[in-house]
Amino acid sequence: MIQILLDLPIWMLIRVFGILSYLSLFVGMALGIAYSFPQWKGQTKARLLRSHTYANHLGTCLALLHTVLLVIDTFMPYDWKEILVPFAAKHSAVLSGTGSIALYGLLLLIFTTDIRQKLKKKLWFAFHLLSYPIFALALIHGLFIGTDSSNILIKTMYVTTALLLIGLTVLRAVVRPRKQAARAKETYSV
Repeated sequence: MIQILLDLPIWMLIRVFGILSYLSLFVGMALGIAYSFPQWKGQTKARLLRSHTYANHLGTCLALLHTVLLVIDTFMPYDWKEILVPFAAKHSAVLSGTGSIALYGLLLLIFTTDIRQKLKKKLWFAFHLLSYPIFALALIHGLFIGTDSSNILIKTMYVTTALLLIGLTVLRAVVRPRKQAARAKETYSV
């Protein structure tokens, strides 16, 4: 069994799982932002939430696979301490540490979402807003430590996804629910 694992193209799998994890998390973030737009109702809103949840769970699972495979990699192996303790890696300690913190953040987000009903809404929302810095950490990790980041297509993917999320976030800040907009209008017209 061990030999079968060692014969797999581990380095390639690590890279693929890292990129797929990032892309899944990008889709999850984009769907989460889209979900919060006030015009979505009923089944559409429910589908957005399911897809948001699925993409984020998939991205987290792929990130876990990406991480665990580093231990059995023969090209540039990491030991468990380097993976579990942020900034303890011998190779690119800071960038490896950003990946570790991003993974811990993803696990925290999933956990707090799973216990959402037991948390106050403001506390859960504060945890959920951590998705932005967590995504930024994943972006930095992939962009600067990823061996494929010198490829113009990969670099373009990172920059484009970051710009799209910034654009969606700005658009979401501008689009307010009708009730909230009406209340603001009443407040300023007095």
